[in-house]
Amino acid sequence: MRRRRLGEPADRQKVKALLKKNNPGWKQTRLTALKMGFNSENTNEFIAESVGVSEPSVKRWFAAFRRGGIEAVLERGSSTGRPSELSEEIESYLMKGLKNARWNTACQARDELEKHFEQRFKYNTVWVWLKKCAGVLRVPRPVHEKRDSAKAEAFKRNFFGILKKLPVTGKKPVKIWFADESRYGLLPNHRRVWTLKGLRPHKLWQSKYDWSDCYVAIDPIEGKTVFLQTPSVNMEWTQAFLEQIKIQYPDHEHIVVWDGAGFHPKDSSHEMIPEGVHIVTLPPYSPELNPIEKLWDLIQDQTANKLWPTIERLDQVVGSHLKEWWEEPLKVISLFGNAWIRASANAS
Repeated sequence: MRRRRLGEPADRQKVKALLKKNNPGWKQTRLTALKMGFNSENTNEFIAESVGVSEPSVKRWFAAFRRGGIEAVLERGSSTGRPSELSEEIESYLMKGLKNARWNTACQARDELEKHFEQRFKYNTVWVWLKKCAGVLRVPRPVHEKRDSAKAEAFKRNFFGILKKLPVTGKKPVKIWFADESRYGLLPNHRRVWTLKGLRPHKLWQSKYDWSDCYVAIDPIEGKTVFLQTPSVNMEWTQAFLEQIKIQYPDHEHIVVWDGAGFHPKDSSHEMIPEGVHIVTLPPYSPELNPIEKLWDLIQDQTANKLWPTIERLDQVVGSHLKEWWEEPLKVISLFGNAWIRASANAS
């Protein structure tokens, strides 16, 4: 049975705009429920399950919307449940701490709250507050101490200008590639797995030190890919990889964006750089600027927590997973999102 129609087109646009803001978790949940509620095909039960609340809560929010619009839904006092002890001051403090990834545990957050506000808080209460502020537990990504955040941001802002300054001839269409290489081997790579609560899973280990490397280039516009599996990385293999790009796409000039590794020439005039290939070097210690890092992470999801008998067998498995990306350009494009890379590449 369909629900009664909820909201007008202007309400939908307003909710859509509000969802793009950095909202507390409770507000994001209510806005998401409203957005889903604008589609009469979505039942209250389905919406409640999707946003993780009870069906009566969804009905109460929709009733508040019909009475007073979006503002009524976002009034914390509109709830008929138990009043929350989460004041705006505490919420702001928690949001700042979460943004800076300041706490490893909820206990640390509680202890800091008690010291700052000079009052006692229950562990369960603080845990609920952290969740209300959209807090989640994540393993942080290592960042080199020499990384210059300002240079990384400047590179993103100026990427279009960097592309325009390259001495491309204009005689051929230009392809932009983000490139890198990754090493994999027989030494097991252990990652998190789903298991039963209270159970510590075990995975076999072996001390074998055979390795292979793989060069990869991905295209942000059409989702094209170039792969080259090699026994090692050095300047000669890098040259072979760049030649492979030219072989696969002979009717283009090529811009290759990569990091400043020792076997990556930084100057397009370097003797190891094939004609028609132009180099852009990323700022030092800024791997997050290269979307290809996400690809390596996804490939390792497929090979982790297993023992491989030989490096040749692992080469085959890695190659088969890379083939899936070669066959699905939209998956490759999804690695870039809709941010600065695709915007600059399209504009250039």
